[in-house]
Amino acid sequence: MTSNNPTEIEERTSGKPIASRLTARNKNGQGIVELVTALVCLVPVGLVLIDLGVVAIGAGINDAACRDAARAAASGAPSELTLADNRTIGPDKSPYQRAQSVIKKIYATNVPAKIRQNIEAIETIKDVPALETGGAVDGEVSVKTTIDVYPPFIVGKVVGDGGIALSAKHIVPITYVMPATAP
Repeated sequence: MTSNNPTEIEERTSGKPIASRLTARNKNGQGIVELVTALVCLVPVGLVLIDLGVVAIGAGINDAACRDAARAAASGAPSELTLADNRTIGPDKSPYQRAQSVIKKIYATNVPAKIRQNIEAIETIKDVPALETGGAVDGEVSVKTTIDVYPPFIVGKVVGDGGIALSAKHIVPITYVMPATAP
């Protein structure tokens, strides 16, 4: 005997009870909900990791720029051939200009970071050889650079438009050898 009950008709035509088809549909919906929940949690974590990577790259660039600028400043004649302890080197002096030129020429980046133009350069001269004999100048140059890093995503929104300022300082011995003057 056949029934006109829609549930029985549905079971006869598909071969599966309605309850098992509803369970399959609920499992698919549950998978989509789990995927969306996981993405809502993981996407911000991924963006923060990218931001932290940009900050780490900026720190590495600043450290390398500072090291190279200090080497350049120490490679030539000091600002003055007189004994000094922690003498600030001004922008009009050649060690400062050598350090500044290294930063300008080499360290222009595509990373959202910018090295500040003003650097801090200090020299200490412990010994200057006599003009007649010449020789190596004993001393060191200290250079401090600062970079402003602008993370592109979540961390950037938290810190604001000023970005994150990172500083590096390197101290390098002076490698200048003063030539002897003829008597």
